[in-house]
Amino acid sequence: MSHSAFHRPIGRRGLIAGAGGAAALFASGGLAGCSGGSSGSSGESAENTAVLPTYVPYTGVQPDLPGTEEGVDPGFYNWPAENPTAVPEVPGNGETVTGMANIYFAVPPGPGSNSYWAGLNERLGVDLQLQMVSNADYLQKFPTTIAGNDLPDMLQVPNGFPPPVPNMPQLLEKRFTDLSEHLSGDAVKDYPNLANIPTRTWLNTVYNSGIYGIPIPRGAIGNYHFIRQDLFEKAGVSPAPESYEEFVDATKALTDPKQRRWAFSQINQPRQLLGRMNDEPNIWAEEGGKLTHVYETEQYKQTVTDLIAMWKSGVMHPDSFNPQQPFKQLFNAGTVAINAADGYPGWIQYQLDNASNPDFKLGLMPVYTREGGELARWNLGSGFFSITLLKQQEDPERIKLILRVLNWLAAPFGTAEYKYRLFGEEGVDHTLDATGNPVLTETGTTNTVLPIRYLADSPYNIYVPGRPDDADVQHDYQSLEIPTGIANPVLGLYSNTASSKNATADKAFLDGVWDVVQERRQFAELDNLIATWRSAVGDAMRTEYQDALQKAGTTTG
Repeated sequence: MSHSAFHRPIGRRGLIAGAGGAAALFASGGLAGCSGGSSGSSGESAENTAVLPTYVPYTGVQPDLPGTEEGVDPGFYNWPAENPTAVPEVPGNGETVTGMANIYFAVPPGPGSNSYWAGLNERLGVDLQLQMVSNADYLQKFPTTIAGNDLPDMLQVPNGFPPPVPNMPQLLEKRFTDLSEHLSGDAVKDYPNLANIPTRTWLNTVYNSGIYGIPIPRGAIGNYHFIRQDLFEKAGVSPAPESYEEFVDATKALTDPKQRRWAFSQINQPRQLLGRMNDEPNIWAEEGGKLTHVYETEQYKQTVTDLIAMWKSGVMHPDSFNPQQPFKQLFNAGTVAINAADGYPGWIQYQLDNASNPDFKLGLMPVYTREGGELARWNLGSGFFSITLLKQQEDPERIKLILRVLNWLAAPFGTAEYKYRLFGEEGVDHTLDATGNPVLTETGTTNTVLPIRYLADSPYNIYVPGRPDDADVQHDYQSLEIPTGIANPVLGLYSNTASSKNATADKAFLDGVWDVVQERRQFAELDNLIATWRSAVGDAMRTEYQDALQKAGTTTG
């Protein structure tokens, strides 16, 4: 499917075809992703005539390693020598603009004692007032904010696919702005940095015949399968086991409980790898308009069987079923050798965490089919982190102001705006290393953590300051895995059951499965667990998604 397919008016069938048809595009590599986000059509509105934004990629900064239409991210060895201006005019004229987003760090000082924030306000031409909520509390804070009368101008939806927000279409219609007149088709060209966001990512903002919000894009790879390559080399095993047997042998060679060393720290790590080896679908499989969930497949039963054997073999940390397990710290310490379920932006953090360890060597594990001989299919990510909603405004000019602010915040990698957004002022928030890479100072590390990247962001690029070879490793890995990728066929569709009930039902199901893996329950009970899950949410989600697919009229098989 070409990008031009999205530039015409799209009826309800055509729009969801764009979402379901996006699955075909994504299967050839077009999807981006990390953590999930919100998506789709409500299945309740009238004929959908939304037009997605025209995609106009930014070409002002050229990468060392080009990206691909399949979704391989562009790579940079060093910070670009030239940093062009992407937003020639200051967006605001002294107005106050408010926002709320999640934050993963300590809340930084306010603009009165934070020169970075003050400088950001100057560049934006607004008094940017932010409510910063810890990520752990955000899911609870969001509905409280919605229930109040004082919505911020910009509001991040809690991340996750589907969005953990019941009755999302009705909420959007009542409280937030349909941005179609500002962003549909060529209208988005008034905001060039928003036009630089790939079409596939905008699919996740469509509800009620319109575009609601700005997507925070992520890359197609979704997760990386990180490994401590130094530990693999020390154990004398290949970092790329090419069959199930080779993989199992490697996990045993990497494990020595007497030395407090295991292959894995959390159950989801071998679960992801084995799922791909066993050719599980990417959450849902669709054929002829009928959906089958991964839990209902024979491949999943094979994965559970494999997990039982793996747990018995002792290659998993004794506390692997604890969701609070500090898996990053255990990986850094060399207590575990494989961290197969972490987001790809973690590459930089692992390198920083281990900068003082000369033996540390980070690697990425490819996944092969169970029988071996060929790469397993890669589960592509959801394509975005979250979306940013704009509350309804009496004055349409104020919507334009907020969009200009978001356009500035979405400036592409290598531009002057991007450099300030991430690194602040040279000599205060950052210095330059010998090859011109910005390095945050202690002041910058404290001051620049404003969660503006969760209000608007540019597409992802591969860049590890001071480590140019890392760009080759990541680019090669993406180039290997992404062409095999399969997408979740319900991306771009909305299920209220999935948003309101699935988290609780899924936890109850997995708690039972983990009991089976630990042989606290019989394997025969797996069928009862699946039946209970189907009764609680599975069949209802299937019906809602299949209804949307049927209306779209785009199915396979």
